[in-house]
Amino acid sequence: MTVVPIQVWAAKPESPLLKGAYRIDTNGWHYVHLEGNPFQIGYQHGYLLADNIDTSWKACIHVYWTEETFGDWWYAAREISRLYIWPKLTAEMKLEIEGITAGVRAKGLQWDKWDILAFNSWADIDTYWDVWETGKGHPTGGHIPLQRMEKGCSAFIATGSYTKDGEIVIGHNTWAGYAGDGYWNVIFDLKPDKGHRIVYQSTGGCIWSGQDWIYNDAGLMVCETTLPGMDVYNVKGIPLFVRVRYAMQYGSTIDDFIKIMTYQNNGAYSNEWLIGDAKTGEICSLQLGCYAWDIERSFDGFIGSCNYPKGPGVRSETTYDWTIPWTSGYCRNQRWNELKAYYTANPGLIDCSVGMSLLSDHKDLWTNMFEASSRTLCGHGEAETNVLPYARPRPSGAYDGKVTCSDLVLNEMGMWGRWGHPCGTPFIAEDFLALHPEYDWQLPYLHDIPDNGIPVPWTYFTKDMTP
Repeated sequence: MTVVPIQVWAAKPESPLLKGAYRIDTNGWHYVHLEGNPFQIGYQHGYLLADNIDTSWKACIHVYWTEETFGDWWYAAREISRLYIWPKLTAEMKLEIEGITAGVRAKGLQWDKWDILAFNSWADIDTYWDVWETGKGHPTGGHIPLQRMEKGCSAFIATGSYTKDGEIVIGHNTWAGYAGDGYWNVIFDLKPDKGHRIVYQSTGGCIWSGQDWIYNDAGLMVCETTLPGMDVYNVKGIPLFVRVRYAMQYGSTIDDFIKIMTYQNNGAYSNEWLIGDAKTGEICSLQLGCYAWDIERSFDGFIGSCNYPKGPGVRSETTYDWTIPWTSGYCRNQRWNELKAYYTANPGLIDCSVGMSLLSDHKDLWTNMFEASSRTLCGHGEAETNVLPYARPRPSGAYDGKVTCSDLVLNEMGMWGRWGHPCGTPFIAEDFLALHPEYDWQLPYLHDIPDNGIPVPWTYFTKDMTP
């Protein structure tokens, strides 16, 4: 493989706070390097990504947090975040959010820190919704049911005899609506004064991943897929985004990650976390509910993940029926099992290139055909063929792909990423809307992925990238 040529974009250092920071735009991605103390990192973040922040925020409000669904939702998000989440942030996180606010304001946007906090809290809001309504009452009166914010993903992690060099290989693609999530195309490279250097994928304004795709210079490699039907919460717990950001900045081992993530867990955004330690070659699955969780660890194994509760702990807290064979999670879990069996019989094959092909897989085990759908590892909701009574084409699915391995993380903090379907097939908004005009309401944020419907290659990112 060769490194793809890049296009450089960097703001002039109009403030000493921008020293050392830069942004590179390439193949649909925004790569930003941020460094310094928490306020400096936040200011650089807000300043360099103001355009992405503004568009991404408006898209999320338009698609996910509409007034028709939630009433005065943004008011509620700000209030819940201020009352229940802000007190549980570390001092460093508060300074970073205040820095983001200062950065976007320097570019002319009128966000305040409660807006930034609420945007970071999207996965945690549902934990505190009922207690906020009970304690304060919604300004419009009456109970407004909150729809739990869930995303989908396909992911894997492998090590030992399964991989070409015995090292860890990890891969992940994110599933969500193409309009609301179509701007989560930022690769952050954070070099803080304290703690580990971190690389994570997210959108502008967020101090954590959310997708989640994260690794650090201690060799801790992490991704996840959301567990469905999990609505057990602990309002006294620590917000999810606080725990995961702290775990990646200050954790060095799998034990560190598990300890931080399970400590005073609030239950928000329950996930199966795939964790690798590049220093030792050990991999782990942490299926984390609220009060229950399941752990699998191995120095020689393959773990696939796909929004499917596998362990007895998380199954005790979910309302999801994991036995229905035509659901997306069930079919993809069966496909991961099939692939695991193949690589068990044919060891030593998995590397980053194979990882890219796994994330691009189109075998539908319900139809037993190689045809992209919502049941394939590379999800294509727009290609759904109505083989099920409830299924219908929709503008959502896997909109990215990321792969890395122990060697790349330890030596270069490197990764491969593709913006758009991992298979390379573009989503063309105009073509889809011509067939399904009922989604016109998602305009103008429903757009081609990648831009202009032009496929883009897998792109290599490394800490040594410079403008």
